Amino acid sequence: FTVKFDGDYDESHLAKLTSDRYSTDHHELKISYNLENDLEKILTNYGQPFMDSSAIPSYYVSQAAKKHVTVALNGDGADELFGGYRRYVPFSSKHYNHFSKISWLKYFLPFPQKKNSLYNYFHRLLNTSMKSGIDHYLSTTTDIFEDFKTFQKNKIFYEMQSFIESIDLNPVEKLQYLDFRLLLASNLLVKMDISTMSQSLEGRSPFLSKYFLDFAPKLSSSDRIRGGKTKFILRELSKKYLDETICIQPKRGFESPISKWIDNEIKSIVCDYLYRDSFSSKFIDKNFILNLIDNKISISSEKRAKIIWTLLTLEIWHEKIVKA
Repeated sequence: FTVKFDGDYDESHLAKLTSDRYSTDHHELKISYNLENDLEKILTNYGQPFMDSSAIPSYYVSQAAKKHVTVALNGDGADELFGGYRRYVPFSSKHYNHFSKISWLKYFLPFPQKKNSLYNYFHRLLNTSMKSGIDHYLSTTTDIFEDFKTFQKNKIFYEMQSFIESIDLNPVEKLQYLDFRLLLASNLLVKMDISTMSQSLEGRSPFLSKYFLDFAPKLSSSDRIRGGKTKFILRELSKKYLDETICIQPKRGFESPISKWIDNEIKSIVCDYLYRDSFSSKFIDKNFILNLIDNKISISSEKRAKIIWTLLTLEIWHEKIVKA
């Protein structure tokens, strides 16, 4: 099963190469969203504020797959165990430390407008090199409110800070370990578990089998990332079984067109929740929220959409779970 997207994140043509090679019973899913009716139901399935927008396509692909099977395999865990995220690459180089010497350039550069660009990559490296502890980790993973909001430090912040600073590993291994303990455990696995079980579909993650969990941590960093290539050992292995076009592909996230959704399909929902005296205004200045919705803040369309989406999911959780 492969989801067919419009735009940069469509991998359906690549999946077809493998399907043709092995003559698999392949299903290409052109998902039709009915977000106006389904959004609140999808998000309340989680019972907590869940802000990863890929929960939406995950829900719909699970719904579509359930029509054909009762158990499905996914690739969760491979990036964390084998070094699949592009943000790991600079930490594998001794040159990363040099970025802190020129990090001041960030203050003179415009905000990136396109996520999958070298400029965005460079801008984020400058930003990350200025930080340490939990701020450094958040900068490498989710930079949603960065440059726009500094949150008050509390007990949880200091516990996380202490935990992160206590990890004695090289920079790449430390990031992988944190992603495995935090991002994978509390976000990615939760997302797929809720998405599949909401459709009575069982999702399984072969890369998280006992064999891989024993094997992967023993690999050297160069087996994971080499010459700027992520998941090096998996790419080398895959050359035996897959078309080379697939083996050299960059990492793509399971992204969603949330900017389009917010300004079109769910605009009325956004306005209903965020124009009123919202729960999120306890943490974020109300005028900032309103100006964000009305496009009066100088910010990339993607970052604007992610902030609005984050606040919307918080509002839906508070309204449908806490107050219910």
